Amino acid sequence: MNTFNFKLGSVPYLNARPLTDWFSETDEGRALGASVEFILPSLLAPRLEPGDFAAGLVSAVAWVRRPQLTYAPGVSVACDGPVRSVRVFSQVPVEKIKRVALDTSSLTSVTLTKILLEERFGLTPEYTPMAPELATMLADHDAALLIGDKGYRDYDPGLVALDLGEIWKDWTQLPFVFALWIGRPDLLTPELCAQLLKAKEWGVSHLELVAARRASEHGESLERASAYFSHAIVYDLGEREEAGLRLFAEKVRAHGLI
Repeated sequence: MNTFNFKLGSVPYLNARPLTDWFSETDEGRALGASVEFILPSLLAPRLEPGDFAAGLVSAVAWVRRPQLTYAPGVSVACDGPVRSVRVFSQVPVEKIKRVALDTSSLTSVTLTKILLEERFGLTPEYTPMAPELATMLADHDAALLIGDKGYRDYDPGLVALDLGEIWKDWTQLPFVFALWIGRPDLLTPELCAQLLKAKEWGVSHLELVAARRASEHGESLERASAYFSHAIVYDLGEREEAGLRLFAEKVRAHGLI
């Protein structure tokens, strides 16, 4: 692959920026001539097979559903406990949830919600895809899934907040992988994978930059924003993350969510 003018796609959330900022914020990254387009994961995934992007940082379930694609080693957006930004908010106790509104902008989070509610809690709720506005979602539903920046916000403390990363870890004792760099094997080459690893290493060593951006945009303390990026989110893809990813793939297939 040429080391210039290649195109990457990424989910449009701040927790992904440590994996993409190197391409725009450093001389070495800019020299590659890569462009990064930020798109909702549910819209990005279908554009990987046609080769619209050399790689896309997209929901892990996109790889489960497209086994002909591959993913870059060593890099992910994951959690090993509470993730804070992928939560189900409920007006009733968990065991009484019957109707759930789903923020469909993340295929992985929607799939994880169904697996946890059905297998972990033994529920059989009705699901409704909806725009991610909590008040509207809860007007006719017991609970609502919100992800990304909206999932991270503070809401009515009277709501039951289910952190899906925390529930997965308690249930499986494994990390959960939300997103991967995915692409066609002919495009996601070892050369590109090396650049994606370099981008991750730079981003993880400059987490204060994206934390300051989050603090400014959300009106929160820098301490809270820094804790989110340095403790809630994991950017590696090691043996435990790989094990969590394989288990998730098994459960996706077992639940017929392909």
